[in-house]
Amino acid sequence: MVEIMYHPKDVGKEVVNGHGKKTKIRKYHMTEEDIKRSRKKWLETIKDIDIRTVRRAGNNFFNPYRRGIYYYQIYAMFLLGCNKWHRLSHIVKKMEQIMSEVSAKENGVMINVWDKFKCKARRADSTKSKDYIGRIQENMIFFQRLSTFHPYGYKLKQVCAAVDIKRVTKRGFPNGVYYYRLSTYACTELALPLRDYSKFVFPRHERKYVSYKFIGTIVTADKVISEGKIDEVSQM
Repeated sequence: MVEIMYHPKDVGKEVVNGHGKKTKIRKYHMTEEDIKRSRKKWLETIKDIDIRTVRRAGNNFFNPYRRGIYYYQIYAMFLLGCNKWHRLSHIVKKMEQIMSEVSAKENGVMINVWDKFKCKARRADSTKSKDYIGRIQENMIFFQRLSTFHPYGYKLKQVCAAVDIKRVTKRGFPNGVYYYRLSTYACTELALPLRDYSKFVFPRHERKYVSYKFIGTIVTADKVISEGKIDEVSQM
């Protein structure tokens, strides 16, 4: 079995996945033509957006996803302000606002895309059913994937951006409170995601989920894990 760090030239290559089965590497990147087309559409989309919001994102950023739930999650964080932390509830509210203004056809009936997403039925083979909030949170984790077979965040890296996740301990919230940030950078090399657990007290059984294989930076109360490298953090 092999561990894949995605590269466009590997698309179509047959490999053995983590379950020992043969599979082909799918396309997760934008070609030069894709980039030109998406950037042109983006410039048209943001022409009436407050210039301060646009400047916060920098010159390299545009939304790299096609108009689906990934697109609207990234768009919502862009509108709320790049390089700033936002509570999950604020992101969901912004998504509802912008998606409710877009129509789509569902079973021959016109419906706005927010209602279509919110009421989406689970897959027939699904063993665990997430509500719409759970699906949004799961997508945030997908945005951070840059390795193995499904690097959903590779397109974000191409536009010098990454989605960061912060988890904070709060009384009455056993799993903590989540914040998210769309960060933008000067170049693709710097565009790596961050997971910030420095203000979150892990239950004992959860520590094993702080992955050392994560491509990016993980911050806990006592250490920094950056691309598999661990540095102790001063307690002062």
